[in-house]
Amino acid sequence: MKSQQFFRYVWRVNALLILVAAGAVLFGVAVVLGTEFGNKASRAREAETGIAIEDDASSNARLSLGRASIVEGTDVLRVDLSYNREGSGGFSSSGTYAETRNILFIERGQKTGRWLLPDNDHVIEDSSDITSDTDDKPATPKRTIATVALVKPVLRPTEPASATLLLFDPTGRKIVEVAANVREIHLAVLSAGELTILYERKQHLFLAAFDPATLAKRSEREIAIPSPTNAAH
Repeated sequence: MKSQQFFRYVWRVNALLILVAAGAVLFGVAVVLGTEFGNKASRAREAETGIAIEDDASSNARLSLGRASIVEGTDVLRVDLSYNREGSGGFSSSGTYAETRNILFIERGQKTGRWLLPDNDHVIEDSSDITSDTDDKPATPKRTIATVALVKPVLRPTEPASATLLLFDPTGRKIVEVAANVREIHLAVLSAGELTILYERKQHLFLAAFDPATLAKRSEREIAIPSPTNAAH
């Protein structure tokens, strides 16, 4: 009778030890699987992050380089630096949308790229390439003479935005500030041997002309807009 009771205790102890051992094995397997999944997720996040942009002021910003494009008629590559913002990008869109914060230029033979702006705390709202006119020479390929861009600082929604109109060459080396407090670019074209830019500033319309080779300003004048009543007579 006593021997049966002894063996019953032994069986209970063995069952308990087996249960503890099985739990330890399951815990070990779970730790290994969790570590492996964590490493895979970390590698995936690193792959999604892309190239690190060295900018202390924007260390927490979700900055990423877009697809490169060649500046027409040159051997210069151009890449937009975008900031992916959560929220609504307009009345009919939601989710994530991108803002162009800077432009990277890469020249043939150069080991280091060049940024258009000195920081990434601006938004390039609008940009347009000014190309050569080849209508009279159909066999001649188009060539980018310069680019205009409307750049504004990243401000709080309650603060007024002050956009600056820039004119720069295909390499981004030569940059000219056309005007400040610009609302909109209406036209940017090569016409009659001049770079002609029509833009709106402080509820007035301006027409500026620049030398296509040096980007030096040749002239600038305000365009008077007559009322429809006066235009009818």
